[in-house]
Amino acid sequence: MRYKPFVVSVLLSLAVITCTLVVFLTDSKPEKSGISQLAVQANEVDNLVRSGDTDAASAKSQQLVQSAQEVTKQSKKTGGAGVWIVCAVCVAAVDLCVLYVYKSVIKPFHKLEGYADKLAAGEFDTALDYERTNYFGRFTWAFDSMRREIVKARACEREAIDNNKTVIASLSHDLKTPVASISAYSEALVNGLYSDTEEMFSYLDVISKKCEEITRLTNDMITHSIGELGALKMDPSSVELSELIETVVRESAAKDVNFEQPLFPVRVYADKNRLKQLVGNLIGNAQKYAPGRMDITVTKHEHMFLVHFRDYGKGIPDEELPFVFDKFYRGSNTADISGSGLGLYIVRYIAQRSGGDVSAKNCPDGLEMTVSLPEQER
Repeated sequence: MRYKPFVVSVLLSLAVITCTLVVFLTDSKPEKSGISQLAVQANEVDNLVRSGDTDAASAKSQQLVQSAQEVTKQSKKTGGAGVWIVCAVCVAAVDLCVLYVYKSVIKPFHKLEGYADKLAAGEFDTALDYERTNYFGRFTWAFDSMRREIVKARACEREAIDNNKTVIASLSHDLKTPVASISAYSEALVNGLYSDTEEMFSYLDVISKKCEEITRLTNDMITHSIGELGALKMDPSSVELSELIETVVRESAAKDVNFEQPLFPVRVYADKNRLKQLVGNLIGNAQKYAPGRMDITVTKHEHMFLVHFRDYGKGIPDEELPFVFDKFYRGSNTADISGSGLGLYIVRYIAQRSGGDVSAKNCPDGLEMTVSLPEQER
């Protein structure tokens, strides 16, 4: 296929030469008949001279000269050299046109074809040069841009897989410690290895706390699995949000969380269990990274309820705020605290699936998370 343009060029050149030869032979017929007439006239002059008719011979000679001049002029008009020069120019023009088409269209196309074969074989490391001079310049740029996006997507996929393995390994390892403690204290209770009732209840309290820790870790594993799938089942219904927040605060057993009941009804249409998960994640996140006082308030703006979760910790570096809701993202100031980087991702997912959103901003003495949820239509 690569040699087809050159074959076409040779065939076109042969066609031009053949046409020129036919034209030349056709145009040469008048010239040959003129030469024959000159020969006849010359023979007549010779006969007249031999017969002694000099006057007639002289007149015939003059006529012969005029005929010769006309033949010469006709020969110049239909000269073969001119025809063949035109033929050479035509052949050169055909070859140049074929060469231009080959270099501007066919050769770049073959290059793209070979590059596509490499991409199909999984070779994404070689860049495709962008050439403005050929007709495939913008297409070449788009092709190479697609390659870069594929490389980027594969890198993100590998990173996500690595993060997934790390999180699962970390959560699985963290489960071993509370399970071992429960096993030890349960064995002590079964064997009566306690001095009095107070010590027995302390053992039971430890077991209860370790069970809560296991519940938290297993919930982390579940949310991690859901976060990896990117799908949470939502079952919306009418919910009184202020009552739900008060319930979650009470069940969290967090001593320093203060919820200020709003003076207006806060009714939303959302999944009750997911909203509990959202509020619980924000409270747990604050207690984990900014232990201490936390204030929860509800305001209203137009048809949206705004739930403000305000802590008084160190906050988050400003340059990291745009990324705190991304999957697996953990801030630079959380290196010494274990976590999966999924809590805030789940919060944003639930808020957006409920028709709202979530944002974060630093305050002079802490951090404020604001969840927006639409008011239920009456």
